[in-house]
Amino acid sequence: MEKRLLIVGPASQILGVKIAQELGIETINTEIKTFPDGENYLRINIEDETIIANKEVIIVQSTGPSSNRDQNSRLIELFMMIDSVKRMGASRIIVVVPYLAYARQDKIFRPGESLFANVIIHILNMIGVDEFYAVDIHAPTIMNECLCKAINIDSMRILAEYIKAKGAQEIVVVAPDKGAVERSQAFAKYFGEKIPVEYLKKKRDVKTGEIEMSGLVNLKGKDIVITDDVIATGGTMAAAIRIAKQNGANRVFAVATHALLLDQAKYRLLNAGADEIIGTDSIDNEVSKISLAKIIADYLK
Repeated sequence: MEKRLLIVGPASQILGVKIAQELGIETINTEIKTFPDGENYLRINIEDETIIANKEVIIVQSTGPSSNRDQNSRLIELFMMIDSVKRMGASRIIVVVPYLAYARQDKIFRPGESLFANVIIHILNMIGVDEFYAVDIHAPTIMNECLCKAINIDSMRILAEYIKAKGAQEIVVVAPDKGAVERSQAFAKYFGEKIPVEYLKKKRDVKTGEIEMSGLVNLKGKDIVITDDVIATGGTMAAAIRIAKQNGANRVFAVATHALLLDQAKYRLLNAGADEIIGTDSIDNEVSKISLAKIIADYLK
């Protein structure tokens, strides 16, 4: 009898099934609803709890917002799934969270703020899991807080392969701000050893969120890849795209592992001049052009 099975979380139905297919194992889905008072409800969709007992259980659940659930609900669903399989006697619990909500709240900028990225990890520690996997987590150092085996999976190679397949020529990788330089330098190596990396100077008002950006040199005839780990509302990325086009860029690819695309972000990016928006299926939406299934499955194997 197969000793391994995969629970497909409600936020990762397509990706979860693809990972299970790569692994050649059985899947179980979930039933969810919201009670009138706003509380979340989740059950693993089984009638016989002995199916879970003594099994190694993989849970796949992204925690990004969607049209019908916010990140808080997605986290609660994740915790509920872990608690359920633990109660039913799973021998080992492996949690895959392609996009981890609150990972960007890893620093204190103003008095009174919370380091909530660390709190999420501490909750996972308290519930108790055996292995934890995330993809391109915003602040990889928070993984050091995990008490179990924890791996941050790099998706940059498959993102680069997609762009190369689009026939990109004379590539320049652009970091939309100084904080993204290290990621952009690592990303550029997947296109070649001598691919130039530029970065824009960004000034953000910590109270209003307003952004001022400047920088770049002559980019005439170049294909520009502007990369970040997350595209949320797209304000920073759109400003970078506009500057790249003003500096003569040929094509501009807006690339992120986690393309949340909130609050008319698609409009902002395309209106600024993006030729294509590219994301992975860590977030299930129309720009999820690259699947993480194989690279996640390779780790799980």
